[in-house]
Amino acid sequence: MAVLIRRLYRIGILLFLTAGFSLQANATDEGLELQEQAIKAGLLYNFLKYTDWPVLPSAMTVCIFGEDPFEGHLQPIVGRTVNQREITLRMVHTVNDTQNCQLLYINAAEKQNWPELRKHLTGRSILTVSDFGDFLGSGGMLEFGRKNDHISVELNTEALSAAHLNVQDRLLKLVTIVHPALPEEGR
Repeated sequence: MAVLIRRLYRIGILLFLTAGFSLQANATDEGLELQEQAIKAGLLYNFLKYTDWPVLPSAMTVCIFGEDPFEGHLQPIVGRTVNQREITLRMVHTVNDTQNCQLLYINAAEKQNWPELRKHLTGRSILTVSDFGDFLGSGGMLEFGRKNDHISVELNTEALSAAHLNVQDRLLKLVTIVHPALPEEGR
């Protein structure tokens, strides 16, 4: 099973780097969901790799707010390094638990908690990612979506700037850049 997860993870990275986020149309719904989550897990690693923080912490911590939608697909990145910092993974369930996160994935089931969470994160250098609709329009930084049979990623440059984060050109070439206005309390 670990070998399969590593292979799916590597496939996700390869697909990301070649910008081919294609999903198999003839797969079962459950199989399609697992494949999609494996690709998204690989993308999260690349988001860490191609983002610059104003101050590098001792470890790069990926946090998941709510239940883990990746079903173990993030485990292969634990212990790997980005910017010579070891990657750790934490599950968080309250706003205060988000301290020391560098990347915060908000489970779509936690959408109702996003306004409070966004307020708490204002001015902090935490990369926020989710896949619920209008995440970017409500102050999120990276939003997964689906266009036809492809996983898409949109990036909110204003939210990134407000958090003092920069993304490298390699990432900018593979995402759709949007410029939604920041919510009033995020300004």
